[in-house]
Amino acid sequence: MIADSQQRVREERMRMSKVRRVLGAALDGEAALGDPIPAYLACADYLKHSLDRLHAQDHRLWQRLDPHAGPDDVALRQKLDHLKERLAASEQALVGLVAARDALRGQGACRRAAFEKEARAFLHVFLNILAASRHSTLAEEEEKFAGADWDYVADHTAEAAARELRLFGQVENAAPGVIGALPPIAPPPGH
Repeated sequence: MIADSQQRVREERMRMSKVRRVLGAALDGEAALGDPIPAYLACADYLKHSLDRLHAQDHRLWQRLDPHAGPDDVALRQKLDHLKERLAASEQALVGLVAARDALRGQGACRRAAFEKEARAFLHVFLNILAASRHSTLAEEEEKFAGADWDYVADHTAEAAARELRLFGQVENAAPGVIGALPPIAPPPGH
């Protein structure tokens, strides 16, 4: 049975996946947006909030799993080390995306090409480093985590949930019809 906090994390990550896909569609011209800049800004705003939460959640997940990695548990230690490496790469990619977003918002269309370049680099990290191994600790989480662990990892607050939904709505408004046109994806296992 999935804990309520674990379910909230899954829902957040599903919406984040949709926004990542909207950004990719906008970058590739598949979104049929006359001016993709509002979608770029809305997606980057959403991803900043969502990935800040994901990074914090994954750091807390690491904290909860680390004590279970005894001296003889080489496999879990490697998974935890890899998680830290993926998080560091994702955090760095997000810094670049946010700087490009801020420049685009502040200086306008003259920064579009720079934003697009940085957004593509961000998506490369997101897809090939962060998402590629996102469930690497799933077996250990299922074995070792209880509801209280997921409450700690999720750090769910009404304020964070409201902000996430508001930012998601801004993406929907900036790219009308795009989210609904995305091919369906299966929810992630675990979180």
